[in-house]
Amino acid sequence: MVITVSSIKGGVGKSSVVILLANNLASRGHKVLVIDMDLNNSATLYYTAGLKDAETISERQNIMIALTQGRAEENIVKTKKENVFLIPSSLSLCDIRAIDFRVLKRTISNLEYDYVLIDTSPTYDNLVISSIYAADLVLSPVQFTKFNYNMTVFLMSKIMEEIPEAYEHTYILYNHWKQHHEKYTSGLQSDGKQIYDETFDNVLDVKLPDTPFVDHYTQEDVRLCVTSRDVGNSRLALGINSLVNQITGEESIVEVF
Repeated sequence: MVITVSSIKGGVGKSSVVILLANNLASRGHKVLVIDMDLNNSATLYYTAGLKDAETISERQNIMIALTQGRAEENIVKTKKENVFLIPSSLSLCDIRAIDFRVLKRTISNLEYDYVLIDTSPTYDNLVISSIYAADLVLSPVQFTKFNYNMTVFLMSKIMEEIPEAYEHTYILYNHWKQHHEKYTSGLQSDGKQIYDETFDNVLDVKLPDTPFVDHYTQEDVRLCVTSRDVGNSRLALGINSLVNQITGEESIVEVF
């Protein structure tokens, strides 16, 4: 299964969602490939940290080379996480933004992984279109701001117009959810949720919590645990488990990942 995480709004947690999903899936024993199509290369930095020659890996092996030369397998890097592999990002992606949107799907079609997760830049160009076109599932994380809503409307309309076959498996994912705000019937979060629910019919019934443990996990390598004494840690672990269960159809919990 190919899963693309996309949003035109930056800072909504695309890279974090990709990393959390990949690591949870890998902890369940699945073989996972992460493709970093984001110029910010957050996923690349996370997965190559601590590796030998980490600073130069993406110069020799990256998604730009894979796309332009059609050699995906040769650009795959074994990461520090068991069962997780990576095709790093490259700043040179900006030079091929008009590439044929079908090339990514062709390039990865023969790879043998249980799950392929694609991180994308916060924009809408042929690289993003190619990531959506290649996907079996598209997740679009959102926050409750007017700008994020407008950009979500734009992205969904573009997918419907230009990649209609992808819209049927595109879903909005509530991210940075503040559980302590649920008791308020009015306010930015409650009003925003109502607008999203009324506008879209593709909102997932999963809410990933707003917690500093997202940054602790992706930047400090703190592990998540469903039985952690820290509420933010356990809520995030349970939220990702719930999302993965919906994706895989499994009913299991990864205790620590």
